[in-house]
Amino acid sequence: MPNSRLDTYRQMRDFSRTEEPSGISAEIAASDHLRFVIHKHDASQLHFDLRLEWNGTFLSWAVPKGPSLDSADKRLAMAVEDHPLDYGDFEGIIPKDLYGGGTVMIWDRGLWIPEPGFEDVDKHLQKGELKFVMEGNRMHGSWVLVRLKPKTGEKGKPWMLIKHKDSAAKTGNKGGPSDRDKSVASTRTMKQIASNASADVAPYMTQPRRSAKLETTTSTKSRAKTKTVKPSALPDFIEPQLATNISSPPAGDVWAHEIKFDGYRLQLRIDGGNNTLRTRKGSDWTKRFPAIAAAAKGLKDGIYDGEAVALDDEGKPSFALLQNVLDGERDASLVYYA
Repeated sequence: MPNSRLDTYRQMRDFSRTEEPSGISAEIAASDHLRFVIHKHDASQLHFDLRLEWNGTFLSWAVPKGPSLDSADKRLAMAVEDHPLDYGDFEGIIPKDLYGGGTVMIWDRGLWIPEPGFEDVDKHLQKGELKFVMEGNRMHGSWVLVRLKPKTGEKGKPWMLIKHKDSAAKTGNKGGPSDRDKSVASTRTMKQIASNASADVAPYMTQPRRSAKLETTTSTKSRAKTKTVKPSALPDFIEPQLATNISSPPAGDVWAHEIKFDGYRLQLRIDGGNNTLRTRKGSDWTKRFPAIAAAAKGLKDGIYDGEAVALDDEGKPSFALLQNVLDGERDASLVYYA
């Protein structure tokens, strides 16, 4: 049954002419957390659209100057109609003569959560203040939306979007909107999207994200479903990102984490059926892990970042056991977590 909260959204659009989703019969992946999307939208005026998932739709605000990471900045945010959740995957062109006509980029996306004491989102929106945390590609930490009193004759619903002072705040808004922005979904610029340059938009709402597990067994497959754009030539090596010690944890209650596997960090490079394994420093260790290189046969060309571990009798990673296997002193099941 169509969501009545989207009636205004649908009345404002001609879906026979725009590729924007109608929100009817959309298959949205289940999520244990609330999602957010920020669109960069070059319509009659360039602006950014903040969208927070709530009660089956995206609550939406148009932010003319875009969100600022500087807590000294107060950015106007005009409340607009709710959008369907499958709008989280929309990136492209809206015909110029239609409502919102122009180029739309997925500028950021991730998860959000109301801060303690603000869990009743509807109540606090009605009162005119919502404190929340965003964790995405560009947006991090704590924020607040504060409703303003409309000026005389003003038809819109004005709010202010303000970054709280925390470890994610950046003086001077470093990392905020710029002319060099690229989509976090397709890596395209606004110009490339406007010219309809070919690139896949990685699905966000319609498919859940999964991690890949590659085991050295007779029927090995990667469980990850991804859309990839094959580069013209793979680089020989990409220096991997490594964990860094910091003095205090990030702000907010939303955490993303990876299990620390006790093994060797390896980069699996697949190019035209030629599989090689390199350490985090770039040394070729293919001959030390021939079973993993062989098990990767059939995967798409690309560079896979992961950890090679040896599992003990209880199925737990053991670095000592892995060293014994590499020295030829023990036999054990090797697993490559990508």
